[in-house]
Amino acid sequence: MSERRDSAGPASAEALRAEFDAAFGRPARAPADDLVRLLAFRVGGEPVAIRVLETAGLVAARRIEPVPSRRAELLGVCGVRGQIVPVFSLARLLGRTEDAEPRWIVLAAAGAERVGLSAAVFERHLVVPAADLRPAAAGGGADVLHADGEARPVLSIPAILRVILGR
Repeated sequence: MSERRDSAGPASAEALRAEFDAAFGRPARAPADDLVRLLAFRVGGEPVAIRVLETAGLVAARRIEPVPSRRAELLGVCGVRGQIVPVFSLARLLGRTEDAEPRWIVLAAAGAERVGLSAAVFERHLVVPAADLRPAAAGGGADVLHADGEARPVLSIPAILRVILGR
């Protein structure tokens, strides 16, 4: 068996070690304040986004038990993290037709009360510069993210909760 020796091996390892050690001597960098973290979904076939900081989590959909209600948006209740949570259809709240069974639940909190918002398609987590968000043309206070050749409205969880709770 022949052994291949890379003459750059020890020097590279030494350079990496020196860089690693030097990193502890530099001042810590503050996190970038100009970045916005978003969850990207398809709701009724259309792209939307939700600010991560406005949520209390994202979980895979569990069994949703139907409950009697006059509200078509209320799908039922399910157990999440030891609590019974009412689950509302995000598509129905937005006036869209649901295209599939809910696979994801966005947890939203209104004080101590938790509410679930269901969505069928979770696309990805986005981290974008705040400058990429622009006010909606309608002037409704919402933002729109223009990325990947499409406009993606950024939904306001507090506004959705006001609709749900009737405030």
